[in-house]
Amino acid sequence: MNRWKANCRILVSALALGTGLGLGLGLGPAPARGLRDGSYTGRSYSAYYGQVQVRAVIRRGRLARVEVLRAPHDRSTSRYIAHRALPRLEREVIAAQSTRVRHVSGASLDSRAYLKSLQSALDRAI
Repeated sequence: MNRWKANCRILVSALALGTGLGLGLGLGPAPARGLRDGSYTGRSYSAYYGQVQVRAVIRRGRLARVEVLRAPHDRSTSRYIAHRALPRLEREVIAAQSTRVRHVSGASLDSRAYLKSLQSALDRAI
């Protein structure tokens, strides 16, 4: 029983550190802490039906807000998916202070492009 408890503690610690343990979590290599204050624009990435580009706003060394500069909008379905997924991603990355978040179901391409763009913005804030 003691070995089982020890293994559970190791697993909980690893999850708390955000290692992902191969569970299909997002892209980001590093938490967004200790960043320089300001606004940083990420690169634009393809989400198949359009480009996604974001700007990270850093306050007091932490990710405060993510502004979407570009999102797929040519088709009604693309607009619907972006409108639903991107605000959810913003809430999740701010809560996690990292790009290590799950992709939004049904918006995998938008999620991937969003997280890549955000990570490139965070890399500039280091």
